[in-house]
Amino acid sequence: MNNIIQQICENYISEILNFFDTDIIRTLDEMETELKKKTDNYIRIMIKTYLEGLDEAIAEDKASRKKKGYVVEQKAVKREIYTQFGSLEFNRRYYINKLNGTYSYLVDKVVGIESYDRVSASVSAALVESASEMSYAKSSKYVCNGDISRQTVMNKIRRTKELKVEVPEEKRKVRYLNVEADEDHVSLQDGTDTVVPLISIHEGVERIGKRGKCINIHHISSHGKSIEDIWQEAAEWIYAVYDVDKIEKIYLHGDGATWIKTGLSYLPKVQFVLDRYHLNKAIKEVSRGDELVCAKLKDAVTEADKEYLREICRELRKNAENEKVKEKVDNFRNYIITNWDGIVAYQEEGSRGSNTEGHVSHVLSSRLSSRPSGWSRGGLKAMAELRAYCCSGGHIGTKHIKKSEESYKVTKKILNKVSKSYRIASKEMIHNITVLNNGKVSQLYRVLRSIKNSGYII
Repeated sequence: MNNIIQQICENYISEILNFFDTDIIRTLDEMETELKKKTDNYIRIMIKTYLEGLDEAIAEDKASRKKKGYVVEQKAVKREIYTQFGSLEFNRRYYINKLNGTYSYLVDKVVGIESYDRVSASVSAALVESASEMSYAKSSKYVCNGDISRQTVMNKIRRTKELKVEVPEEKRKVRYLNVEADEDHVSLQDGTDTVVPLISIHEGVERIGKRGKCINIHHISSHGKSIEDIWQEAAEWIYAVYDVDKIEKIYLHGDGATWIKTGLSYLPKVQFVLDRYHLNKAIKEVSRGDELVCAKLKDAVTEADKEYLREICRELRKNAENEKVKEKVDNFRNYIITNWDGIVAYQEEGSRGSNTEGHVSHVLSSRLSSRPSGWSRGGLKAMAELRAYCCSGGHIGTKHIKKSEESYKVTKKILNKVSKSYRIASKEMIHNITVLNNGKVSQLYRVLRSIKNSGYII
């Protein structure tokens, strides 16, 4: 086998040298494109050789595998899987377990390839992360030139697990903490709409020129979870990340919906703040384009003058031309009075800096509802959680791709047998390096000589 490995390496080096051995100038674009193709092909051949060598070593280790009940059922069964180096094909043996009657490909189990996987774990992770920003089809095109179906991308997203942002080792100490809660309205495949909640936790807003950026923001979202579970998750994050004893007040920003105010029962030192976006929207609707009325209502709110606000509402109701307008005024007044404690909180400096609508737009709407699409409930749950995780600074890795099958452990004897071929080939190739054979002692000579004698693989 070591001769095969050496030949693969020599062929690759020869291809690279031949590429440059020409009378024409190679452009950077040519070098990037062609050398990547050659390198990807070389790596695929090396992986194929390694997997088939490992499969051979497992087959020859009859005593060990027969103790576990495994007997060869079929040889040279083809397997194809898409990797970050392109489509990989290799052959391996199919085994039957005489003890329990199950069938399996042992080499697949050893290297972590699941029975129905069409893509490797690293490609799966890349597909999932890119799909958090773009459609399934575009994710496939971006990551693997469209070679993987939309269905496969969707399945990978649903199989992600443990999307939890790591908690810092040392608890943060802040005076004020902002918790913003809002929701997105999303279309389902059955033609109905549903609500996806979003909770955003941050330490305030820092200004970068004209733009604002929330400090250490953390998002929580899902679909199908109970409101109690979502608020419990928010509370657990706060207690895990922050020194709660140092917090003077937590400001809960929202539009006053019942599910949002449920958070008051879960968060410590909490004060509700009526979100200014929803407040201004309500003021504009009841003002009906009258700028003077709009200004008066904003003044009443700014000064937290409840009696002045009641007086304005009485005047509006008195001048209303029909019952429908009166009803709108009554609804506005009730909305404001019900959430009056959230308006009084504007007087506190620490309560400023809410951006609930912006967070919903960035985290949820941009992927879930800004383009025409209908979601399944399972897909919506997975995507909402994925968006919250990625927008909180999380990155998808192979550890997030769920594995459902048990692995097969090989002995050190098998590992040594496979790796020995690579050590021998490596030493053989180093023997042919001119700098080791010309008799001149240099720093490069010492390094290469050390590698050669230690048996490291380059």
